[in-house]
Amino acid sequence: MTKSRLFRLWLVLGSAFMVLLIIVYWDNMGPAHFSLHTALSRPHALKPFPSPDSAPGDVFTSSLETWESFVREKQGPLLGKRVEQPSLPASSKPVLGNLEESVRGYDWSSHAAQQSPDPDGRQAERRSVLREFCANTSFVFPTKERSFDDIPNYELNHLIVDDRHGVIYCYVPKVACTNWKRVMIVLSQSLSGQGAPYRDPLDIPREYVHNSSTHLTFNKFWRRYGKFSRHLMKIKLKKYTKFLFVRDPFVRLISAFRSKFELENEEFYQKFAVPMLRRYSNHTSLPASVSEAFSAGLKVSFADFIQYLLDPHTEKLAPFNEHWRQAHRLCHPCQIDYDFVGKLETLDQDAAQLLQLLKVDSLLRFPPSYRNRTASSWEEGWFAKIPLAWRQQLYKLYEADFVLFGYPKPENLLRD
Repeated sequence: MTKSRLFRLWLVLGSAFMVLLIIVYWDNMGPAHFSLHTALSRPHALKPFPSPDSAPGDVFTSSLETWESFVREKQGPLLGKRVEQPSLPASSKPVLGNLEESVRGYDWSSHAAQQSPDPDGRQAERRSVLREFCANTSFVFPTKERSFDDIPNYELNHLIVDDRHGVIYCYVPKVACTNWKRVMIVLSQSLSGQGAPYRDPLDIPREYVHNSSTHLTFNKFWRRYGKFSRHLMKIKLKKYTKFLFVRDPFVRLISAFRSKFELENEEFYQKFAVPMLRRYSNHTSLPASVSEAFSAGLKVSFADFIQYLLDPHTEKLAPFNEHWRQAHRLCHPCQIDYDFVGKLETLDQDAAQLLQLLKVDSLLRFPPSYRNRTASSWEEGWFAKIPLAWRQQLYKLYEADFVLFGYPKPENLLRD
């Protein structure tokens, strides 16, 4: 009996040691080496998408599937299951009405990006500014000092993972995220149309692009990998190429206001417009639907929206909606060392540079971008009737985004 107990004890300890050994080996060697060192398992360059009949041979896929299979075996049969995506019909590029096109600012005409003499230098400068202010102890904002382990799981829902090509994208709403999500769907082959993965980003219907079940995001890791999830996130953050795109914070707010409150949106009317109209415009009786409200001329004003953002009561009820939440709160740039920081103001050129960096520029093209608009003219017009004190408070609220991502302080809006 004693020998049997000792044998079981040694078996448990041996298994635990092997798990620890595998984790340490993986962390040191990286995903490209987590397999038998044979001619079949050597890392190899990315290739064009395989046909539906061929097996994927990408180095990230094969190595990480080995690790993930191991984790699923340890966690049980239910944790590792992938959600099957339904086959969806192919779609042509979106057809927008005149009002929607005006508000969203789409430009479907193709045009070449203007070339900067030194895009690599510009990218290095952006990353340098970000690292400098993250390390600067005199520049303080909430959540800056916490570690990656301190970030709640639900705050990692904007980090989309593509294991096929080793890419992580943190999306910021109102910064071309619809089209970048389309690109991630094409790369990861997470969605099918007419029985085959989409290859043209513009063929993917908009309603599926923003469906959370379409994308593998970090917040889903716990359900899949259990106690191994945070360690697996760190491995991918260390080995994968990580990117995000940002935008002038005040112009992003204007864009969010226009798309969510100048267009009929039932969800945003019920959840945000109705409380704003009651609290800041003293409306006690409001129409039951957004269409009725618009017909009656009842719309949230930009001043109502700014009051809502500045009201301390707002975030006591719930965090900011993702469309106006600060970019640093969505993407955690002081906890995650991004390899590429793109900007909407240089979207065409940055997109071309990033696709080359990812070695996928031969596989797809970034969809045509938003029309170029002058940020200063937007800001001056929209903020003209906003009191100076409100503008100054709003800058403090979004100051971290201005500073971290190298946007100049809008002095013309912050003084009489």
